[in-house]
Amino acid sequence: MSVSESMSDVLAERYASRAMREIWAPEAKVIRERELWIMVLRAQVSAGLKISSDEITRYEKVVDKVDLRSIEDRERRLRHDVKARIEEFNELAKSQSIHLGMTSRDVTETIEATQIRDSLFLTYQRATALIQQLAIRAEEFKDLVIVGRSHNVPAQLTTLGKRFATVIEEFLFALERLENLIDRYPLRGIRGPVGSAQDMTDLLGADSHLQIEKLVAKELGFERILDSTAQIYPRSIDFEVLSTLVQLAAGPSSFATTLRLMAGLGHISEGFKEGQVGSSAMPHKVNARSSERINGLSVVLKGHLSMISEISGDQWNRIHCQHQWLYSEYCSKHGVGRQGTDQPGVPYLQFY
Repeated sequence: MSVSESMSDVLAERYASRAMREIWAPEAKVIRERELWIMVLRAQVSAGLKISSDEITRYEKVVDKVDLRSIEDRERRLRHDVKARIEEFNELAKSQSIHLGMTSRDVTETIEATQIRDSLFLTYQRATALIQQLAIRAEEFKDLVIVGRSHNVPAQLTTLGKRFATVIEEFLFALERLENLIDRYPLRGIRGPVGSAQDMTDLLGADSHLQIEKLVAKELGFERILDSTAQIYPRSIDFEVLSTLVQLAAGPSSFATTLRLMAGLGHISEGFKEGQVGSSAMPHKVNARSSERINGLSVVLKGHLSMISEISGDQWNRIHCQHQWLYSEYCSKHGVGRQGTDQPGVPYLQFY
């Protein structure tokens, strides 16, 4: 039996939507980087760099020719990821014109900012769709009386609809924070190794980087550029992103716990599809499987928050946590979403 040398991303394959996987796919990132290099090259030409349009066209024609194995081989030899991707793109285009006046983080920080921004927006879309579904259920069960609990002990009567309404309110509060973050999420800018844009200034003159940054930011859809940054943007910004995602996942995670407790008492279930098996030994079992996954993924998300809190304020370290998005998206989309679909929603519930 042959064993594959590659290791699949289990979390992404099992829990992320196609749209989220497309944002973070390795091939997609390479293409985004190449598009950025061309974008900067065009901006440099407008600022006075002598490069022919034919040379730019050669780069444009090979943007989509991505060979990850070839790039990996180059990186193994060069021991540098960005330089490997530069060499690969240059060889495909038969040119040496990209990355002039730039450093590695001008590329990676910019592209990761677009990925984070796009992921935040996708998460926002999923979350708003989920709220609509929760509202439908809150209305549907507004008169269904159940025993409310405090300390997990029977207390006073409430309704199932109110439980849906409670998670909606917490979710809305987090969604407002997410919307605010999307509106002001910044681009680092093209600033060179220490943030002074010295290389771009030497190449094209004083303030050239400002002109190039504005053109790049406009094309990428960013309204805000950091005024003064180092080689990397402050990782405290990443902390805010992750803490926002943790807050967004809190409502669905809390509701998932409630569903699990009610299921344990035999009051409710997530439903059972035709052909579904609850256990290899006890196929009849109706487990709260989606709720369990929400709670588990919420813990992983909090783990990433803990890690980024260590990086914040320790600026010479770097971290790349792309999984944060699929955790949050799963909690907001599948958390109380329809199983086996790509649409947000609330699972079929059975009451006893």
